[in-house]
Amino acid sequence: VDEAEARHRRHRITRMSSFWGAVVKPGKKPTPLRTKESQLVMVLKQAALAPEGKVGGETSVLSVSVGGPDSERFVLCHLAPGKCEQWAIDLGFGPEEAVYFHLTGKAPVHLTGFFELDDDDDDDDDDD
Repeated sequence: VDEAEARHRRHRITRMSSFWGAVVKPGKKPTPLRTKESQLVMVLKQAALAPEGKVGGETSVLSVSVGGPDSERFVLCHLAPGKCEQWAIDLGFGPEEAVYFHLTGKAPVHLTGFFELDDDDDDDDDDD
């Protein structure tokens, strides 16, 4: 196998990903993105109201803080039963970031996305 083929194979390996999901509950402590240390980048793709949300019920506001649970919050979406029950998101978080999700409202929100390997190490190989 020549060097170009070897690089191509390494690049394909670094793009492998795995499913991630979490439930954020209202009125609870902030929900951490990670429950254990990881070297993986997490990409948040969707937020959706839990099925038990009542049509015409209260709007749930999902926000995120980076740096700690008491850091500044940034709103990701407003979800309303019967109106806007899911929202597409495309937001990545590095392995070293302390990320927390916050929720106001009455219905839990399901978050889905994926983890992928951080391919920064592959950049060094391009300098050969």
